[in-house]
Amino acid sequence: MPEPSPALPQPARYAGLLFIGDPHVAASPPGYRLDDYRQTILAKLAFCLELAGRADYLPIILGDLFHLPRNNPNHLLVDLMELFRPYRPWVLVGNHDKHEARLTRDVSLAVLDAAGVIRLLAEPGPVALVRLGQLVVRIGASPDWTPLPTGWEDADADMVIWLTHHDLRFPDYEGGRFALKELPGIALVVNGHLHTPKPPLRLGQTLWYNPGSISRLTRSPLTQTRQPAVSVWRPGMAEPEAVIIPHRPFAEVFVPLGEDEMTIPAGLDESMFIKGLENLMMRKTQEGLGLKAFLEANLNPQDEVDNIIWELYLEVMDAETQS
Repeated sequence: MPEPSPALPQPARYAGLLFIGDPHVAASPPGYRLDDYRQTILAKLAFCLELAGRADYLPIILGDLFHLPRNNPNHLLVDLMELFRPYRPWVLVGNHDKHEARLTRDVSLAVLDAAGVIRLLAEPGPVALVRLGQLVVRIGASPDWTPLPTGWEDADADMVIWLTHHDLRFPDYEGGRFALKELPGIALVVNGHLHTPKPPLRLGQTLWYNPGSISRLTRSPLTQTRQPAVSVWRPGMAEPEAVIIPHRPFAEVFVPLGEDEMTIPAGLDESMFIKGLENLMMRKTQEGLGLKAFLEANLNPQDEVDNIIWELYLEVMDAETQS
């Protein structure tokens, strides 16, 4: 008599999903921050993970766990290992997690993966089935600089949720590289990378959602009015719900804004120019794109600010040649 087929493993059970946007963990404060940034961001992560543990949510970090991809001090990595070990959050790979646009064994994210304290989502495609209440949900992922799906039909799941770390073109951010559209079979796309929360957008059966970063990295009018939050989704909810994270007032964390800095210039949010400079810094010149070529391609000679940037570049280069 034939032996019975082995039973398929049952999906892990959770009450819901907890989406944690771009923590940017670092040992030193970035930008104009005045606080102990390391302690602040670890406390925010601890709040998120403790919430996940109490409510039986699956914690998912949407990329850019680290602000710098490598050479983070060992004490910071040990802190994260101790914090993550009881929860083992899923971590999507973001652009800040990679060195020169590649995920290598010498980046800090690889250390946490080797320690077994995270589930690393480094490849595009379906990740796993999870059971949320009575629903069996397929979760898929598109890490930084990997293809977005055109759709996903899954006979084993009642619903498909996709995780992304991409420059998506939400209605209030027309500079995004990827236009939003319906993805047949995918009910919810949750995106990292864009630090400012975006209004959810439904296109056909697909809801696009961008919760924003739990960290405030930049000193700007946008940051001044934003409250860091984590997002929760449970079966039956029309869209994820933001949960405010305990945080200190802007004035206690940043150098005060001057009167001339209080107006939000058009296009300030996620400026394509700033994003381009960021990617150039991350990639350096490995792919043949030098700073001069980048500036020539992106600066407008008729724009006063762009002319100042170009003059600064020429002054720096002239000083380099004379030194």
